[in-house]
Amino acid sequence: MNLRKTLVTRHLIAAAAIALTLPAWGADTTPAKRGASADTTHRQERAACAAMTDADARTSCLRDLGAARQQAQRQGRAPAPSAEQLQQNALQRCTVHKDTEQRAICERMVRGEGEVSGSVSGGGQLRSLETLEEPMTR
Repeated sequence: MNLRKTLVTRHLIAAAAIALTLPAWGADTTPAKRGASADTTHRQERAACAAMTDADARTSCLRDLGAARQQAQRQGRAPAPSAEQLQQNALQRCTVHKDTEQRAICERMVRGEGEVSGSVSGGGQLRSLETLEEPMTR
């Protein structure tokens, strides 16, 4: 494997990991379920704050948690984006690659080509796509 191919693969894997690990949206959006889920999440986050040993960090955590909850109650939750919108967002993130070849490889991975390893719950998915390059002639 030549150096250029290694660098391209590394950059594309990193870009794909960032671009394609999107938050999971809940399927049930009824107000009662959202409220119950939000309360459960809030209790879990509050327990995590309370478990902190540093008093200053615990106080800051609880204050920030309360502020976030108040903000969420004022604004409500935005509707989940459609699958098409998520795909468009992922494709748009490929524009970071200025080289057209690298951008095309990124777009191919967004569309599902290549191999996927890891999981979102395990810290992220890594996507890779091997491409062949013609050797440069001198």
